[in-house]
Amino acid sequence: MPETRAEIAERIMGFMRSEMQDKSIEFSMDTPLEGVKIDSIDVIHVIFKVEEEYGATVDMAPDSKFATVGEFVNALIDFIPADKKVDA
Repeated sequence: MPETRAEIAERIMGFMRSEMQDKSIEFSMDTPLEGVKIDSIDVIHVIFKVEEEYGATVDMAPDSKFATVGEFVNALIDFIPADKKVDA
C-alpha cells in the first residue's frame, strides 16, 4: 500500500537512526545533517535500505551535499517510484 511522504520520511529517518553510532542523538527534518553524526558508509546503508524497501534505484551524484536531514530524506523520497507513495 502506498505511503504518504511524511510516512516515508519517518521510515527513512528510522533507517538513519538504526545506522547511527550514538542512538541518543535526537534529530528532525530541520536538524543539520552534520549534527546527526552519520558517516558515509552509514549513508550508503540507508540508501540500500530505501532501495530494498521501496524498489527504488537511487542514483545520487557522489558529490551531493545536503545541509539538513530533511534535504537528504526528500532527495531519497524523490527516487521512490510513484506507485509506492501518495501525495498527502
